[in-house]
Amino acid sequence: VIVISASAYAQDAGKRNSIGIQLNPYMDSQLFDGSFFKPVFAGRYGYALNNHLSFGPEISGYFVIRDQVQSDLNISNLNVGGFLRYSLMPASRIRPFFELSPYYTFYHYRSKAIQTQEGTGLEYSDSWFSGYLSPGITLYSKNQKFSLDLMYKFSNKDFINGNKSVFTYRLNFNF
Repeated sequence: VIVISASAYAQDAGKRNSIGIQLNPYMDSQLFDGSFFKPVFAGRYGYALNNHLSFGPEISGYFVIRDQVQSDLNISNLNVGGFLRYSLMPASRIRPFFELSPYYTFYHYRSKAIQTQEGTGLEYSDSWFSGYLSPGITLYSKNQKFSLDLMYKFSNKDFINGNKSVFTYRLNFNF
């Protein structure tokens, strides 16, 4: 997974606000064989109450785009919610954390070319409340302006990989 992210988790009194952006293609066999392109995205704002606890709103999700010229298949998954993070050892450059992210998911699937028993075309929409719990570690640069989150997310719903858990990482800019 390639991640382009600018995010911050405040760790001292001068670094209370954070803004994060994540954009990466989901790397699977369908990406490499050219059948599907699945961009994953996230954006968040965070506020640190203290050295251990931060929270804020987050929007995330993915799209599934078929890599064929004549394909009209469109799949989207949008999560709107927030996050709450508890960081351990705030003075260390390696900081374990636990993150909880409750969100509401909006899912949409559409294709005019699919043949069903009802005829041609299929459109489906759904929404549900879900979220994830994620243990992980954050690795900080010496000046603490940059950090890397390594985390494993667990959810009651499937992620883009088709499983209820996924490893992910995020590059952060701390201010």
